[in-house]
Amino acid sequence: MDGKIIHDPLHGSMKIKGIILDLVKTPEFQRLRGIKQLGMAYLVFPGANHSRFEHSLGAYYVAKRLSEELELPADEKVLLEVAALLHDIGHGPFSHTFEQIYEHYVKEYDHMRLGQNMILGKADIIEGELEGRERIPEVLERYGLSPEEVAQLFLGRHGKHYLGQALHGDVDVDQLDYLMRDAHYTGVAHGIVDFERILKTLKIHEGELVVDEKGVEAVEGMMVARSLMYSRVYFHHTVKIAEGMLTRALEFALEEGHLWDFWKMTDCRVLVELEDLEVSREIVQRVKYRNLYKAAVLASADELSSEEKRELLTAYRNIKRRQEIERTLAELVGAKEGEVILEFSIADLMLSEPRLKSTEIGVHTHDGSVQPLTKVTPLANALKRRQTPRWAVLIASPSKYVDVIRQNWRKVLFR
Repeated sequence: MDGKIIHDPLHGSMKIKGIILDLVKTPEFQRLRGIKQLGMAYLVFPGANHSRFEHSLGAYYVAKRLSEELELPADEKVLLEVAALLHDIGHGPFSHTFEQIYEHYVKEYDHMRLGQNMILGKADIIEGELEGRERIPEVLERYGLSPEEVAQLFLGRHGKHYLGQALHGDVDVDQLDYLMRDAHYTGVAHGIVDFERILKTLKIHEGELVVDEKGVEAVEGMMVARSLMYSRVYFHHTVKIAEGMLTRALEFALEEGHLWDFWKMTDCRVLVELEDLEVSREIVQRVKYRNLYKAAVLASADELSSEEKRELLTAYRNIKRRQEIERTLAELVGAKEGEVILEFSIADLMLSEPRLKSTEIGVHTHDGSVQPLTKVTPLANALKRRQTPRWAVLIASPSKYVDVIRQNWRKVLFR
């Protein structure tokens, strides 16, 4: 079989065949067409309607190109390509939007754990049988690939460290695709990356993925792009308000005993289900028609004492505590439950993208030694220190409550 040609707006025409084509055909992978890559960002950036399906194909393509540049053996090349293709297979509706809910309401702790279990055949996200369609573990085994080995690499772990780094490292195939793709679809110029230069200067040295000294500027550019995209797009305060509102709607549904299988759903399905429930309908309709709450508080980390930061971290880790604070604030201003939402950026950022502060990729210098990037360029250290985004705590509500919340929020949070 000659395979299929897929025309991608970012990478151009890519040919897929064999195990990659058969994995793309699985219902688990096709489901990703219904999950937006950037959650609720389309409410702020109208072009941001691209899906996890597109990004996963893009990550595969970048892995293919990197494998060729590194001259990996055939078995390692296939393994990296497959793991890159499947790296987002466990994402639930609206991608990272409901990430915090998993630990508290669902037995699958996060999309990575769920994805690993899907690869191993321990979790089924597709209801019913589809005639003539294989599932992911069946495809892997038919091609002689171990689901266990793919699942380990999927989490960035492998006996050959450079393979794990290529998928989940300071500079990896996932980030290279999503930064360029998200910049393309949002129209934000910050995500521009010197893709070809990075690919051609990455190398394997003593079992580690490193960058040649000639590629330092390209890697710096990628890290600047990453930091700015988080400030400008991913943690745009209006995006986080929309995501927070939809999260509260889902929490209300779960507390009433509904939608316990939300993590299996696509974006459209979860919106329809939530809108059908009286407990979550009003919030969902607000989100659906972009009648969003307004920011009452956008406080930076510098405005908070160490004690206040600890209190906020406690509230972030404990959904019940956060809900209690929201209810107290709502009662104080005369709002209904769910009309005051509290969002945290720093802790949330570490959950959704722990690589953001990763700037330690090794640099292979002209004298043959390997130095961490932070020793080679001061920019890497500056990026580690940079607050991304600028706000640490956000409180939002309907506009009529904004002024009262702004005057009283500290009394409630830090009493």
